[in-house]
Amino acid sequence: MARAKPVATLIACCLITCVISFVLLGGQTMPEAVERLLRLKDFIALKPDEIPHFNTKGAITFHPAGQKDQLMLVQGLVRQIPDLPGKERTDIIIRLSLLPNPEMAYEAALSSTTSQRIYPDGAGMPQGSWTGLPIGKKSWATAPDPKAQPAPGIGTASLVVWDDKLALEVEVHYQPIGGPKAKTAIFLPIAREDLELGEWAARLILARAHLVLLGWRDLPTVRLVVNGKDLEGKRTKEGAVFIPVQALLKGFGGKAERKLGVIWASWGGKKVVIPIGARVLLVGKGKVALDLPVLWDGREGWVEAKGIAKALGLALRWEKGQMVLAKQ
Repeated sequence: MARAKPVATLIACCLITCVISFVLLGGQTMPEAVERLLRLKDFIALKPDEIPHFNTKGAITFHPAGQKDQLMLVQGLVRQIPDLPGKERTDIIIRLSLLPNPEMAYEAALSSTTSQRIYPDGAGMPQGSWTGLPIGKKSWATAPDPKAQPAPGIGTASLVVWDDKLALEVEVHYQPIGGPKAKTAIFLPIAREDLELGEWAARLILARAHLVLLGWRDLPTVRLVVNGKDLEGKRTKEGAVFIPVQALLKGFGGKAERKLGVIWASWGGKKVVIPIGARVLLVGKGKVALDLPVLWDGREGWVEAKGIAKALGLALRWEKGQMVLAKQ
């Protein structure tokens, strides 16, 4: 079981913490990096009802005392249903830390899994996610048995993600049956649908953090030719090309549908599962590894060209400065 946390903390607003460093943001000075993230805070923050039925209280920014190299975005995320005992209030709590190197981020993620159990990788929670689909480079998750009877201490589920220089912690929390003034802290187990919503929040925040770090809005476009039709992709400073996956499938007459944090694609007899925020695509019982995570810009999913081409069995080549994707 994950470690218990004070109720006051668990029902607090969703906390998104970004530790900004000179190294991480392409040589920018700290004032430039902070100004950039301040400009994009509304893009990173979750909007009201973006996580269905959960409201927000807006985002503010501040530097913690004595920490000039930190920027914190604080956001409330809560759902209230007065006439539903045990679920009158549900909180999703997110803590995202951006650290100077992957080693520090990995250690930060591990420290968030502390419990009485120690698993082979040194974590205190089993590896995985609430949906069973990958997220980040590595993740750990725990949740009470949904069939369990109401009991003390089971009203919280935790998900921890490590992804390069990012460490992400997400909790879904119920108030005790009878509300905060209840004499006995008896909780319902977290419902499956609420775990899925909590994980969707995690995937959104993770994808947006990567969009900011990549400088997505300023990346140059690349002309794509998909089955003879023109599309636009994005090229990173390192030369990786991102493909708009739903437009790609449409160009080939396939289908791509998103349900919360997962895009389900099908074409040519192949079915590909594309989890937002993951560094892997699932093709049948196989996997296609990605160097960069699956991104979501609010309207379209973006996947590395070489990864989605391999997953769908497409031929990929460069011709006259444009990338061509065609049937093999």
